[in-house]
Amino acid sequence: MKNFLSIFSLLLMLCACGGDDADKKASQMLSEARLALKYGHYSEARDSILSLRSQYPTAIKARRQAILLLDSIEMAAAADSLKNAEGEEWERLHVKQQFFERKLQEDKKKDAE
Repeated sequence: MKNFLSIFSLLLMLCACGGDDADKKASQMLSEARLALKYGHYSEARDSILSLRSQYPTAIKARRQAILLLDSIEMAAAADSLKNAEGEEWERLHVKQQFFERKLQEDKKKDAE
């Protein structure tokens, strides 16, 4: 039992120490996703967000920001697609863009609370 407690304590310390590193790496991935969004590389930006979510489940602040960023990515991708769309496709993409605009506003309100 004593060995178990020692090992458990050691694991807790390692996890606690790794938190700052996880936050830094998650923040770096957010920066990469933002840069990809800036240049219109939507798939790359999405992939970066999805990787962040799977690799750093404890980086809560970065994950919250990632939700907002993912909405922005989807909204921008829909807006870009609207430029070349016509008819029903344009209508579908326009509705998608409006949905993400409203969702982003609601998420920002919740994040501010």
